Amino acid sequence: MLTAEVRVWYDGDWTAKLAEFDVFGEFIASTFRNHRYIGMLALETSEYEATLDIIRSHEMVDSVDVVEQYETPEGRCAATVLLRGRLTELTPLQALMYEGYLPIGPTKLKNGCEHFNLLLGDRDELSKAIELLSEFGSVSVERITKDFRREITPSRAEWQELLSSIPTRQREFLNLAVKMGYFEIPRAVTLEELAEELGITKTTASTHLRKVERKLVTFLLPYINLSVKDD
Repeated sequence: MLTAEVRVWYDGDWTAKLAEFDVFGEFIASTFRNHRYIGMLALETSEYEATLDIIRSHEMVDSVDVVEQYETPEGRCAATVLLRGRLTELTPLQALMYEGYLPIGPTKLKNGCEHFNLLLGDRDELSKAIELLSEFGSVSVERITKDFRREITPSRAEWQELLSSIPTRQREFLNLAVKMGYFEIPRAVTLEELAEELGITKTTASTHLRKVERKLVTFLLPYINLSVKDD
């Protein structure tokens, strides 16, 4: 059994045009019915409005609804959008599924290309998948592995539950601690100095830190343990 990441470049397609704005995206949900398409696309971009304009201008896209939008710590714009459109021909994903291929995880957009992760029986099946996708664009194989291993990562719902459970004061304290170098080695600031910056006591600062650290470690540790292969 093989897993392979296959990259497809569609010359002149809206996905190719997004390379200009350093767009990374994931189609986190898709469905097809009666020549109609509905999909949820999570993306990050350096140019938010220009990116949406390119998507909206595609002839098969009827509507683009922004579900959420926010700025990443790196200053890029992130958004989740709901796409609705008309299909006049098979999409590469449909073609793969109709031919019995098994995509793993979301289809990704990177550097203007779509990336498919496929579960395959052997290299002959991979060759046939490449031949099939070549009808849509230029194909290259980014990665091949012999062992299938599911990624051990929290679900989006679990991440959202964790993030929404951290109180504002703890989040403010954690951001300040990172900004001022509390977690650097050696530390650039003391706990007492952080407390003074926030106008709270050292004891309160310690309590905020221990609570948020406990919450993060308790959440992540099971996934860290699961991701480690037995020796």
